[in-house]
Order: sequence, then C-alpha cells, then structure tokens
Amino acid sequence: MVITSDKEASAIDFHNVVIASDPETAVNQALRLLRDSVAPERAIVGIDPGEEPGIAVVANGIVEAVYRVPLKQAMEIVQKVKQEYSDIVVRIGHGARLAGIPLANTLIAQGVRVELVNERGTSPYLGKGTAGIGVADIVAAINIARTRGVNFVHQEISPSRGEIRQIQEKSRERSKGRTTISRKLAERVAKGEMTLDDALTEHMGIEEDEAG
Repeated sequence: MVITSDKEASAIDFHNVVIASDPETAVNQALRLLRDSVAPERAIVGIDPGEEPGIAVVANGIVEAVYRVPLKQAMEIVQKVKQEYSDIVVRIGHGARLAGIPLANTLIAQGVRVELVNERGTSPYLGKGTAGIGVADIVAAINIARTRGVNFVHQEISPSRGEIRQIQEKSRERSKGRTTISRKLAERVAKGEMTLDDALTEHMGIEEDEAG
C-alpha cells in the first residue's frame, strides 16, 4: 500500500495507491483496500444526541470512525463524511430532543437524509474496565447507526417549562453561579436558535448595560 500526494501519484507504478488528501480519509481508504473490499458508496452516520454526542460512521457493516465532540461540531463531521461518500444517511436517537431535533432540522435543510431511531436498547452496560459515559455514547451511536428509523421531516420545537428550567439551571452551572439566563433566552437555546454560551454572553451583556 502506497499513500502519497496527488502530484506524485501518477509517477508511482503500484496497484494499491491512495492519495492522501486528508489523513483520516486516506487511512480509511487504505484499510478498505487492504481488506480487499470495494470502497462503499454509502455510509450511515449514527448519532447519540446530547451536549457532547457520540457519533459513529458505518460503511459496509464496518465502523469506519467514531467521535465524541461538542454538539456544534457534529455538523462539521457530517459534512466531512459527505465529502467522502456519495450517499449518506444520518440516524439520530430520539432521546435528548432539544439536541437532536435542531441538528436534524439543519441536516435536512442541507439535503441530508435523516432517520429518527428509537434509542431503546442502544445504550450498553458498562462492564469492568470501561471508561465512563464517553464509551457508552459511542457504543450507543454505533447501535443507532445499525438500527433502522423513520424518515425525519422538519419539526418545530415547543419546549416544556421543565426543559426551559433545565437550560436555566445549566446556565447557572456554566457561569459558576454568577447568573441565570432569562426564560426567553432559554427558550431560544431549546429551539436551537443559539447556543447556551451565546445566551450567557448576551444575558451578561444585558445585565452590564442595566447596571451601567
């Protein structure tokens, strides 16, 4: 297996040559060739939603990559997968709807096919030697990727009072007890119109203006 640049590829006389346009993509292509498998045209992206969702990329029944990143980076990963595969399906767990639904809305607005998956039975038991919640999120994402869901269409979010209170409580925790965002800002966070950090910045700016 030869991994090389686009400029040098034509000068290499070898049957297995991979152009290293991106390190992660190049490694995946090389591994597929070494397994004597045809590069898949379709990939399934499984997402276990949350503030730091677990993400798994599955192609030809093989887990090609896994991630656990802040929610705002999930879209970047999906876009990266779109560049590598001609056809992708994103399967999102139905739990943590305040995280999953806005992401799903954004994806379908960009022409990505999205399925909503029932998460029941996708979260694993963490046995001895496993390392915390991150492992559970990643395994759940793999299980979600391998579970058929229902086609998602755009949904408007109407957050409950309890969900808004939870966001306000998170804002107080994030600010280390210094402030709590307003209900109006919490509702915008719940609808995916802004991040919690942006809401805190705006809220603290309003407080400073009022104090001044």
